[in-house]
Amino acid sequence: MEIAKLIDTGFSTADAEYPEIFQVDGDVILKFRDWREEKVEIFFADPIAMKWQMAESSLNGERCDSCYEIEQSNWLKLHIDQDEVSESEGYKHFKFNFNEIGQFEVLALNYQLKT
Repeated sequence: MEIAKLIDTGFSTADAEYPEIFQVDGDVILKFRDWREEKVEIFFADPIAMKWQMAESSLNGERCDSCYEIEQSNWLKLHIDQDEVSESEGYKHFKFNFNEIGQFEVLALNYQLKT
C-alpha cells in the first residue's frame, strides 16, 4: 500500500503560481513563484519519469498544498519491474501538490533546491 510521507523541502507549494517544468540534458527543473512571490527552482537528478496532472489524486492523509515522498510507490515499482532501474539504485517517488492548480510527480534519485 502506498504511503505519502510528508517531507520538509525548505519551500512551500501552498498558494504558489502555476509551475514551469523543464527537461534539460535528461534532468528536470521545476520553477515557480511561492505565496510570497519569491522564485523557487528545484533540480531533480537523473529522473526516469515525471508527470503533471490537474485532476486531484491523493493518498490517505495527504494535503493538497504539501510535498511528499511516496513510499511503496506503484509507479516506481512499475519501472523496477520493467528493468528501467534497479531497486538498489535508490530512486524515489516525489509528489508536489499545488492546491487546486495541480500535482507534479517525479521519479528521481533526489532533488535539490537551487538558490
